[in-house]
Amino acid sequence: MTDRVEGDEIRLVEWFLETVINSIIGALFYTVLDFHAKMNTGKGFAELILEEPRRVHDALFMALNRDEYALEMIERVMERHIQKVLKRPINLFEVIRDNDVQKVRQIILSLAREYIARTERR
Repeated sequence: MTDRVEGDEIRLVEWFLETVINSIIGALFYTVLDFHAKMNTGKGFAELILEEPRRVHDALFMALNRDEYALEMIERVMERHIQKVLKRPINLFEVIRDNDVQKVRQIILSLAREYIARTERR
């Protein structure tokens, strides 16, 4: 993969993240995260997770008013929700914290495709 991600990949990940985040936290929360990401980094939340995963933690942290506990809870709830839908364990935020761009891209794109396939079957 190149350093820049394709527009289709960004849109896929954006849809995935928006669906997951809004379904467990509330409508428009993804919009708030995306806004904070753009204000602090110049990139949308989906683009940021694909290109600079470590900065996702910072964007979430800022959007949550620097509340470490809230950040940890959101990470856990998101992972549990995704696990429930996919019916298998995931370790998305561990990989994000490790800042392994290629691995994050591989995992997030795979999760997004699998999530779409599972939710369309319901």
